[in-house]
Amino acid sequence: MKKILFCVAVAMSMISCLGGSSLTQSYTADITFECSSDVYANLFKDSLYVVSDGEGFVYMNYPLVFMQKQQAGIFKGGFLMSYLKGEANGKLEKAPAENDAFRVHAASGANGSYTYAVYYENPDVSMRPEYDIEFGYKDIGTSICSPIGCYVNNTTLVARKIKEHFKDGDRLVLTAKGILPDGKTTQASIVLAEFTEAKDSVMYNWTAFNLSALGSVDYIDFEVKSTNPEVPEYFCLDGYLASLNIEY
Repeated sequence: MKKILFCVAVAMSMISCLGGSSLTQSYTADITFECSSDVYANLFKDSLYVVSDGEGFVYMNYPLVFMQKQQAGIFKGGFLMSYLKGEANGKLEKAPAENDAFRVHAASGANGSYTYAVYYENPDVSMRPEYDIEFGYKDIGTSICSPIGCYVNNTTLVARKIKEHFKDGDRLVLTAKGILPDGKTTQASIVLAEFTEAKDSVMYNWTAFNLSALGSVDYIDFEVKSTNPEVPEYFCLDGYLASLNIEY
């Protein structure tokens, strides 16, 4: 499995203990998807980053792989990188534009960042990666990955389709499913949009998604479900945090 290293190595705060032949490293992975301006110029000249001849990308040297599926070099599902910007305060005043599916429904990434990830759950299961996030050290010693949380938001295309097609009772829900080393699963969910008699809500601010209920996982799979078939299944992700303990 080929995985492309994204950006450059970063200095991490870690604790290393040498005892016999073992090494233990404990730290928090803080994945912001940010890079230096020269990297932007090289990788983001088309505003989107799809791995070339690979199945996923990592940020810095963190052992977490954001998986994607391609066919004949064309992105089909999973994660890609974007620095396309939408409109502030949830506005949809601009005309529909190319790549709105990968444009955040906000003026920037989380906390004003330039870059974020976009996930697409292709309705064709064969056009999705087997897993969406993979812990690269899962098979080494007693390594542990415990997700903490991330920020999520809608894409401009999704927000527009919700505005056009949602009716009373419609909902858009994002679920993260953790796959533990023993094969058991856990999950956490967040509502991305909901229309009821009492409120019409569409997420357009980057919103914290607590993932601590997933526990210690080898993989994470995402599921975006809309009650209205006219709304496609995308979401934006930024500021992903996980506690890592690697022993080998």
